[in-house]
Amino acid sequence: MKTAKLFLAGMYVHLLASVAAPIGIVCLGWGGAGWNRSNGTLLLAYLLVIGLVQLLGWVSAGAAVLAYRRNDMARLRSAWRTLKLGAVPFYILNFLWSVLAWGALTAASRGVFLLLVPIPIGLTWLMIVQSGVTGWLYIRCLRESGEDAAILHSVCQFLPVLDVLSTLLLLRRRGGGKP
Repeated sequence: MKTAKLFLAGMYVHLLASVAAPIGIVCLGWGGAGWNRSNGTLLLAYLLVIGLVQLLGWVSAGAAVLAYRRNDMARLRSAWRTLKLGAVPFYILNFLWSVLAWGALTAASRGVFLLLVPIPIGLTWLMIVQSGVTGWLYIRCLRESGEDAAILHSVCQFLPVLDVLSTLLLLRRRGGGKP
């Protein structure tokens, strides 16, 4: 599905923006100028990227619902593989960057920014949920067609790390590339 590929691309754009925005804000504010219009514009652009990626995620989930209603297992499987396996590097890099950036911000603020840490965690988890909808619907199709797919696999689609492990297990059991 195109929406799954767009959402995956949006996730990587989000990662690039989450690296570029703080670095750009620090560089623009460096030299005693403080907060200025350029910093505000960069922050606004970053927030717009976040909003666009979240919108793409929900559109992708909606497309998965439509594919499920049409019983289009091939499209669901393709989108599921794209989102779950294609996003693994994103989640690893996102985790490393978040630990570095939020660790530095929290240390620099003497712990005050620790209150804001749930925001990026929540945004990342929403991306997992949005891609999990596709996996959950594909597993429902499997169960409805009489195949053995435990309900636990459906739950795992919404949990970090377990979603990828569950996906790999089901794909291996179903023969890799066959829809």
